[in-house]
Amino acid sequence: MKFNVIIVAAIVFLAGCAQGPQQKTVSAEQNSSPADLVEKGYQSLTHGSPKQAIESFDAAISHCQKLYPKGKKRVYASRGAAESLSYMITAAVTEQDAIAVDSSCSDALYFRGYTALDFGDIELAQDYIQQAVDMAPSNSLYLSELGHIHQTKQQWAEALRMFKKSEEAAESFSPEGVKNRELARAKRGISFNLIELGKFDEAESKLKECIVLDANDKGALNELQYLQKLRQESAGAKNK
Repeated sequence: MKFNVIIVAAIVFLAGCAQGPQQKTVSAEQNSSPADLVEKGYQSLTHGSPKQAIESFDAAISHCQKLYPKGKKRVYASRGAAESLSYMITAAVTEQDAIAVDSSCSDALYFRGYTALDFGDIELAQDYIQQAVDMAPSNSLYLSELGHIHQTKQQWAEALRMFKKSEEAAESFSPEGVKNRELARAKRGISFNLIELGKFDEAESKLKECIVLDANDKGALNELQYLQKLRQESAGAKNK
């Protein structure tokens, strides 16, 4: 899993201060930016330490809450100029006092939700992912994760709506380096929920769009095989 968090500040060590290991940890967190903390959490995740990751993500979220207190301004998180401009236009039209910042704080919420889902707490996961979407309504990655949560809860129609929003967001705003991957995930999500809703032809069309993006998309290829099996079973049931 790759993401575009950039480390913007180094941890500052104070020379000559006699402090224990716990004091050093607190100092490190206090002197770390949200981007630092999200990167630290992500590294903990990739090394199989989810509890340490959660500590870092929680620290990042706490830092963000201090940076951007509720009720002051609407804070949008963006991954690029076009996305920022879109948010600022929306703010102007709706007469919001708003700013656009980088995605460090919304990434902290996203990854905190991701870890909650890994621990089986789907409601907590949904709360964090929804907060990330609230900060970045056009972030395809977050929208697909929210769609996945609705899918896990078997809320097929709502999951389908989220994945369609994710597809639109990917088309318009996903950075080039991740655009096709995020677009393919959204399309696979759309097809999965269309299948659950019994709309096989629409699902097949969407899966073929995934293959156009990547001829080796294993997820899409497996779903096409599954769809063929469902059609055969359906035809067999009708012939009985």
